[in-house]
Amino acid sequence: MHSSKPTVALFLLLFISAANAEDRAYLLNSTPTERAASQTRFMQTKLNLSQDEVIKIQAINQAYAEKIEPVLKGSSFSLIKMRDIKAILEQKDNTLRNVLTSEQFDIYTHAKDELKQALEQDLKH
Repeated sequence: MHSSKPTVALFLLLFISAANAEDRAYLLNSTPTERAASQTRFMQTKLNLSQDEVIKIQAINQAYAEKIEPVLKGSSFSLIKMRDIKAILEQKDNTLRNVLTSEQFDIYTHAKDELKQALEQDLKH
């Protein structure tokens, strides 16, 4: 049987939306402050941050967690949410680039998947 492109596209969009909703459940049940604190703890350990850097990173994480909050919990279509969150996270990376050393930023950039897993573990408990 022949399937049309719109049917396949619709199926993929529904599948992606369902998978993303399941993956984001821990985020939806957390506050910006909880997410920022978790990210800061991870970065403090992973990047060997000084106390001054921790204070700056905490403020950045808090500010961007608050920017993401209405997008994350909004009623927009999942692909639009993903696009909007990606744009906010790119802004955050540019801000972090001004605080972290180039070595720390490289480590942070390469540890984003690890950060996501640590955040998920931290917020699920």
